[in-house]
Amino acid sequence: MKTKQWLPLAALIASFSSTSLAGEWVIKAGGFWAKTDSSITTKAFNNEDFHLDFEDNLNLEENQFLPFFEAGYKFKERHIVYADWRRLHRSAKSKSTFGYTLPNNPDKGIVVGASIDTRMDIDILRAGYGYSFFKTERAEIGGSLGLHVMFIEMGFSGEIAGCINNSGTITCDSANTNGEVVDESTTAPLPDIGLWADYQLAEDWTIGAHTQFFYISIDNTSGYLADLNASLSYHITPSWDVELGYNYYLVEADWNETTLRYHYRGPMLNVAYKF
Repeated sequence: MKTKQWLPLAALIASFSSTSLAGEWVIKAGGFWAKTDSSITTKAFNNEDFHLDFEDNLNLEENQFLPFFEAGYKFKERHIVYADWRRLHRSAKSKSTFGYTLPNNPDKGIVVGASIDTRMDIDILRAGYGYSFFKTERAEIGGSLGLHVMFIEMGFSGEIAGCINNSGTITCDSANTNGEVVDESTTAPLPDIGLWADYQLAEDWTIGAHTQFFYISIDNTSGYLADLNASLSYHITPSWDVELGYNYYLVEADWNETTLRYHYRGPMLNVAYKF
């Protein structure tokens, strides 16, 4: 992820925090055990639907640890600015072979094999502002406005080889990509709206939930995202919390008869420090 692309969002938090003389920082660090599903559906050269599942077809890991970091600043009791980052980098090797004989010449056979190394790196950055519009000693409910940015980098490298058996004479040849072919892209900052709620069950226990959504449809392009989280926090000390939760994240985009889908879900464990 390029530093120059996320520094403006970090500066947004700094500018908000400077508007208040008194406030509280909350720093969270931890991770998810994510079950990931990613795929693309498009039209092939013969105009038939072509579906590629990155986990099933290219052997990318379906279950993986996903690190997470969040920084937030609370001020004037009801206001908060925040930014968080999560990282999912995966790589895999896949091989396939097939063979056939020529219909008009059964003495001639062809065997073809391919080996592909795939790398799919996704970083998700989120930043925004939240306001608590309902607040009591035990409960708090608020709304948020924010931005989502996805940094996607895919790399492919590999080799294809073939052998011809001509009446017992075998001839083989191969070709490779001569290094990794990399496709890098960044989604524009996409706005999202959300709701969040916290409730203190007991002196040291709090349950919470937050949801964020975004949808857009322009001409032949549409897309949406959903980010849902539920958690249970234990207050170890006035400054330290430990949080166990569950996160569900889904992004889907459609353009020019192509659909890209990225989805993960799973439990999360974070440690929070307040100062």
